[in-house]
Amino acid sequence: IDAVYRAIPGKPIRYVINSHQHFDHSGGLRAAAAEGATIITQARNKPYFEKAFANPNAINPDALAKSGRKAKFQAVNDKLVLRDGARTVELHRIEDSHHTDSFLIVYLPKERLLIQADSFTPGAPNSPPPATLNPNHVNLVENLERLKLDVVRVLPLHGGVVPVSDLYAAVGRPSPK
Repeated sequence: IDAVYRAIPGKPIRYVINSHQHFDHSGGLRAAAAEGATIITQARNKPYFEKAFANPNAINPDALAKSGRKAKFQAVNDKLVLRDGARTVELHRIEDSHHTDSFLIVYLPKERLLIQADSFTPGAPNSPPPATLNPNHVNLVENLERLKLDVVRVLPLHGGVVPVSDLYAAVGRPSPK
């Protein structure tokens, strides 16, 4: 949060997009809520987060408990598009995931960039595709094709930006790009 404020002074953090409810992707949400940010999450996660965030954090109060604010949530069923006049951010639910049934991916159409967590983590550069297909990788490709997203690059939250061809190579298919 401090890094965001240093990079863009004077601009509030209005939204935080939560990919899914697992601990390594929900840590920091209470701190963001303390700043007044609305947490955007898949609709199936909303009741869980509302209940968890309503618990008083009295033993060792965190930023949200100290702020006195109530967390705000915005649920996404299958798709949400955010626009500010210059930019568009699309959020899509991943269907039939093996990882979680309440999974969101983020697509930036202008950049043709897919941001996702846990559906695809690329191997080391120039490494061969996995010997066994990862069902999460296959599922991500199926969802990209279903959604007809024009992806050129993939930003896995557990790894660096890679060309979409790396994802297709991981499932043994030629890349559309």
